[in-house]
Amino acid sequence: MTTHSTSNARGLSPKSADFTKALQDAFDTERAGQSYGAVGKLLRERLPVLRKDPFETILRGDRIARHHAQSIDDLIKTLFNLAPIPKGAKRGEVTVCAVGGYGRRMLAPYSDVDLLFLYGTSDAEEIRGQVDSLLYPLWDSGIKIGHAVHTPKSAVEFCKEDMVARTAFLDARFLCGSKKIFNDFEKNFDGLRRRTIREFVAAKLEEQEERQTRAGETRYLVEPDVKEGKGGLRDLQMLRWLYKYGFGAEIGASSAIDKVMDASERRALIKAEHFLWSVRTQLHDLRGRADEKLAFDIQPQIAERLGYADRTDMTAAERLMKHYFVNAVEVGRLTRILCARLEEARTKRLPHFPKLLPKLLQADEAPGKPNLRIRSGRLDFESVAKARRQPRDLFRLFRAFGKNPKIDFHPDALAIVSEMLPSVTSTIRKDPVIGKLFKGILLDSEEPVRVLRVMTETGLLGKYIPTFGSIVGRIDYGLYRRYTLDEHVLRCIGLLGRLRTGELKAKHPFATQVMGTEKDPMIFFVAVLLHESIWTVKKKSITESEKLITRVSRRLGLDPEDAKRVGWAAARHLLLVRTAERRNLSETHAISTFAETVGDRQRLDLMLVISVCHLRIVSDHSWDEVRRRQIAELYAGSIAWFEGGNDGLEERLNQRAVNARAQIKTQLKDWTSEEKESFLERLTNHMLRSAEPGILVRFAHLIRAAEKDSAAAAVTVAPRDGDLEAIVYADDRTGLLADLAGAIASTGLSVRSVQALTTQDGKALDIFTIQSADGAPMDDLERAGQLHQSLLSAARETPKSAPKPTRQFGDRREIFTVEPVVRVELEASEDASVVEAEGLDRPGLLYDLAHAVSDLNVAITSAHIATYGERAVDVFYLCDRAQKKITDPKVLGQIEKRLLAVLSAGSKT
Repeated sequence: MTTHSTSNARGLSPKSADFTKALQDAFDTERAGQSYGAVGKLLRERLPVLRKDPFETILRGDRIARHHAQSIDDLIKTLFNLAPIPKGAKRGEVTVCAVGGYGRRMLAPYSDVDLLFLYGTSDAEEIRGQVDSLLYPLWDSGIKIGHAVHTPKSAVEFCKEDMVARTAFLDARFLCGSKKIFNDFEKNFDGLRRRTIREFVAAKLEEQEERQTRAGETRYLVEPDVKEGKGGLRDLQMLRWLYKYGFGAEIGASSAIDKVMDASERRALIKAEHFLWSVRTQLHDLRGRADEKLAFDIQPQIAERLGYADRTDMTAAERLMKHYFVNAVEVGRLTRILCARLEEARTKRLPHFPKLLPKLLQADEAPGKPNLRIRSGRLDFESVAKARRQPRDLFRLFRAFGKNPKIDFHPDALAIVSEMLPSVTSTIRKDPVIGKLFKGILLDSEEPVRVLRVMTETGLLGKYIPTFGSIVGRIDYGLYRRYTLDEHVLRCIGLLGRLRTGELKAKHPFATQVMGTEKDPMIFFVAVLLHESIWTVKKKSITESEKLITRVSRRLGLDPEDAKRVGWAAARHLLLVRTAERRNLSETHAISTFAETVGDRQRLDLMLVISVCHLRIVSDHSWDEVRRRQIAELYAGSIAWFEGGNDGLEERLNQRAVNARAQIKTQLKDWTSEEKESFLERLTNHMLRSAEPGILVRFAHLIRAAEKDSAAAAVTVAPRDGDLEAIVYADDRTGLLADLAGAIASTGLSVRSVQALTTQDGKALDIFTIQSADGAPMDDLERAGQLHQSLLSAARETPKSAPKPTRQFGDRREIFTVEPVVRVELEASEDASVVEAEGLDRPGLLYDLAHAVSDLNVAITSAHIATYGERAVDVFYLCDRAQKKITDPKVLGQIEKRLLAVLSAGSKT
């Protein structure tokens, strides 16, 4: 942590004699007309030290926030006493109050300072000079000031119509000036508070719901907002506002707290506040500004400052973030319970809520009547004593909520669930009746994700399925994932439910069909629920993960064979997409090897469904048209192999070529039969099997136009599915793919996919899918024009100099470390040597890798690109110049060495 001289810092304290004298001298200089803004300049010089001072000796963030608030108190009081006042005015005619977070004595180093100026009988214009003499130096200092000027009466009148002001003034605190004026305001405001408790509670609860709806489930984003995100400081403060408005005192300041919060809940609230404030104050200090986003680049530094260290299975930053999300989940639990209690204590339930337990909720999969009742319109245990004796009741509570989520939980019921977590032992987990109840929650709830999320917040889901509990709050540190692992799984469950109902049939016909034909959908729900279990086993062993998932699946009610199938597929759920994006699917060998590994159609179907759910949720750009086509091709090809072996697969690929010929002929409407046949004769069977017919039609038009003008090269660039499609026609040459990749990188764009094909007469057809560096839709026509010109120049001749790709604004890949790895897969193809280069992604990486290979006089017959946030895996199918597979260990060693050098050049050290 950065250190400063504490003695020097104390000398600059707003209460110190040295500081007061310096401030007085600055005011005198201004009064004498010898300087302008001298006071503001002095403050601007001293503020950085005042902000840094508490970090020298204080670690806990709440104490740092109080220290900073006290420093600002001292500063404002000193300014108030020294600032000149207009002739005839009295210093006591104005009262200065702290409001908002500053009023609560909780002020992060760069937070706004909100002030309320109150005046009594004076005219507003008469006190303006006093207000300005205080505000101008503060503004000049760089402090962000929010302020309002009122009489005690007008302040309260304003609050009646403005809920934001009412909330801020709730925490009003006297600083300096007339205490009588402040007392008048406090008395009038308290009268308003007493009359409008129900109105305020309802408004704040609605505001909270709207805020969280706008932000989405931001509690679970891997880069959360510490202040405004769900589970952040704003949610905790909401509890304090509701309590203070309802009972007229701070939490803990009166015995009324016992009505809504027991001792353990108070401790949990305070613990969460301490942690969140520690994160927030360090975040402000490190950024040197008011920043509330806990971004990747700052997480390691905050972790170090707060004393986190790397462990075998987690880095310090990952441990910090797990702690953060566990706290956020706990805040969610407290918010749900305490808001409900406050609402119940200070408002009346609406008459449309049932008073008796609805008939639908009076029976479930367990024997006997559920131990449930409706209390104040909410779902509660009928007998708390029985619920404490019988853990099944905990699950019956959630089963009932799943049937009718309009009836929310009573806060006391959720408190009992959290209290009784130790009773969920191994014996309880093996209870078949609880297994049936859980199956009902998954398959028959109106909103299963909502039920599971509350089960997660209370801790019950993690206690019932410990492998899930181990991933609660855990992140995969990097740019690829959007959510914590537990939230990712829950959202996958939500998507699975939509596949089951057929809602996504148009987007996912194969997966929807699979779900519709499976007799027991529980197989898919268990597989998706457990598909991230590899994070809970040592060294992320697939074999150990499979054993764990199989064991848990059996406990959840699946028969042995289904449990084995779930264990195998869920542990290897990435195999489908990894094969689809890294292998040449026009080769029968790639598909047959994959299908043989999978073993049967049931496993394949299960992998498909898991993959669709996983990819649709894991990242903003993990599912697109390119990946959809890749997965669909591998899935359909594997089915052909299961049904007819290698002959059946070969027949399917050949039929694909036949169909492509027919479609091309149909779409080339204005061409003569001779022209069509002439074009088709130039296409290899490999081209017809691998390229989309529509692309080959566009290629046909490009060739025709180019050869008409006797052009040696031609390029088309057009928007496709939110990306740019570039088709390049040129004379084939060594290094052409590298040159084209460099041309793309020089425009600041990224290659999403590439197909490098060669016609019968030796012409190159390179097809690129190109996207912006951040994956945003490509609709910039000017950028498309630049891309076209750059590609055309590179297609005509080898550029005289290497491209100079630039990192785009907002590109954060370089803050991460990825260990460079090169894998030579000689068995992956019968016709080529497959080399995978994995490392830190960067602008121009494909160019650098392809250029390194081309220098060895090696031909790239196919290239495949996979990107996972900051991690890139570029796969090359390589042959020698005679189009033979490379098997010479010396050449392969040179290739590996070259590619490792390229990857290492871009890795962090």
